[in-house]
Amino acid sequence: MTAASTPGGDTAVTAVTAASGGPAPGTPSAARTAATGAAAGAAPDGRWGGSALYGVWITLLGAVGLIFSAVIMVEKIHMMQDSGFVPSCTVNSVIACGDVMASDQASAFGFPNPIIGLVGFPVVITVGMALLAGARFRPWFWWGFTAGLTLAVVFVHWLAYQAVYEIVALCPWCMIVWAVTLPLFVTTLVHVARERRRAAGEEPVRRNALPALVVLVWYLGFAALIIQQFGSDLFASS
Repeated sequence: MTAASTPGGDTAVTAVTAASGGPAPGTPSAARTAATGAAAGAAPDGRWGGSALYGVWITLLGAVGLIFSAVIMVEKIHMMQDSGFVPSCTVNSVIACGDVMASDQASAFGFPNPIIGLVGFPVVITVGMALLAGARFRPWFWWGFTAGLTLAVVFVHWLAYQAVYEIVALCPWCMIVWAVTLPLFVTTLVHVARERRRAAGEEPVRRNALPALVVLVWYLGFAALIIQQFGSDLFASS
């Protein structure tokens, strides 16, 4: 404890150093720490929140994924009821949703794959809306959320390989679901990394274009594989 005498002869405490070595309330360093925590959205109980931008982003991506999962499921049901049904996204011998939906890979776990999206994407939307409402979650929740998206990305890559090289047909509606899964994973990975640094009292990495670049390169790489595999057949008439 450091004390200083005031003109009136009283002793005023101007700085206090706790046994832990941390700054005392009211000192400039404590004020800076509090300001940093407030700006970062840190909660005293260790919960992590999220920016409005991140909340809006995952809500929109989740909504797109849910809509197209529902479309695929509806058309899958029509195919099961009518063997002559032609899905709306069938264009030619390559862009042929019927071939993809009728494959064994379309029910990888014994039930139609779109059911996974019908269950998973509402979770994403709920998390996004909760963040917009100011909700905060404990770290274990974020690790679980990230793990779920990791499994989704792995599954998407397996489905993409099966479609291009085994089934040899593409389903545009399925590809839209794949396309929203990757940015969901990448942005969540970045978000969790930033929040972890904040919780540790470290300065978060500044936002940059690297996550967007990763997603863009993935899109271009996948497009290149499709063109290499199918060539001009992609644009052939039915």
